[in-house]
Formats: sequence, C-alpha cells, structure tokens
Amino acid sequence: MALEAARFVSCIGLPYAALRAGTFAPRDVGLQGSPSPELILGWTPDQWTWAIGQAGLVAALTLAALSILVWQIRRAGGHAPEALDVDAAPIARSIRDGVYAEAHWSFYRALPVLALGSTRWAALAGLGLVAGEALLAGWLAAGSARSRLFESLLAAASAAYFALSGGNVWAAIVLQVAVRIVATRLAYAGRDTDSSPELIV
Repeated sequence: MALEAARFVSCIGLPYAALRAGTFAPRDVGLQGSPSPELILGWTPDQWTWAIGQAGLVAALTLAALSILVWQIRRAGGHAPEALDVDAAPIARSIRDGVYAEAHWSFYRALPVLALGSTRWAALAGLGLVAGEALLAGWLAAGSARSRLFESLLAAASAAYFALSGGNVWAAIVLQVAVRIVATRLAYAGRDTDSSPELIV
C-alpha cells in the first residue's frame, strides 16, 4: 500500500501539483492543444484522427519489435516474461501502469519543451531523463536481476510518438495501454505458458 501511494504521488501527484502551481501549462505536457473551447481538448477532429493513427503506427512497430525479441529469447531457450520483466498483469493494472507511465514521462518532457521550444528535442531530452532515472533505480537496487528491457522499449516508443505527434498525452496513453495489454499476451503465449503463472484477465 505504501509503495502504491508513493507511485501515485510520483507519477500523478507531482505533475498535478506542478500544473496547479503554474509551473507548466497543460499544453506543455500534452493535455491540451489550442485553448479554443470549440475544439476537443484543443484539437480538431482531423488532428485527433491523425494523432490516433500515429499512435497506432508506433504501437504496431513496438509490438513488432517485441515479437522479434520474444522469438529470439525463446529460440535461445530463455523465458520471455522473465527476460523482458513482463508479468501476468490483469488488464486493469496494465491500464493503471500505462496512465502512470505517460503522466510521469510527460512531466519529464515539459521542462525541455519550455527550454528548447521543440517537441522533438524535448522528446529526446525526456528520454534521457527517463534513462537516467532507470540507471539510478538499477544502482539503488544493486544485485537485482530485474530486466528493464520492456519499460525501456515503452519509453522509446513514447518518445518517438511525442516527437512525431507534437504531444497528445491522451493518444499516448491509449498507445501505452494497448502495447502493455498485447505485450503481456505475447510474452506468455506459446510454450512459455507451460512454465509460467496463469495469465489474469
């Protein structure tokens, strides 16, 4: 419970507090496009279609890369869920983790957006901050055999989408959740399921 509370504060509470304090505008973290009230959260229907289409493209490429990784791991005699650090998460947890991750990563990209004025450079800088955080977490958990390959792939996909779309965190959350749900099934599909815990729906 304490760990869940800490995750909520880190991923949702801090970005929300920064928005309330006026440190960042909703547009800086991809929550809103233009402030025009006639638009859907600041984007036109065509822009929404384009954003969802780009999210679908990035999701497809990410899952294709993940499928190749799973195949290679199995070919080498490994256990895909363990190698990728993908557990048998229920769909509700995949949704929660996707929302948490995108909110957290969007917060990391907000300062580079303000400082650099470019979503592409901000995506790269934000990815660097995420990588730094992962390295720090790995150093603090010295001795842990946990793989962060899956989360690294998701972070790269999020950054690529942000660079392509210019920032729409709602579509990015759909991308995150969809990839997490399908990836769990990919990792536990086939012969890996015989030696793995039952997948929870």
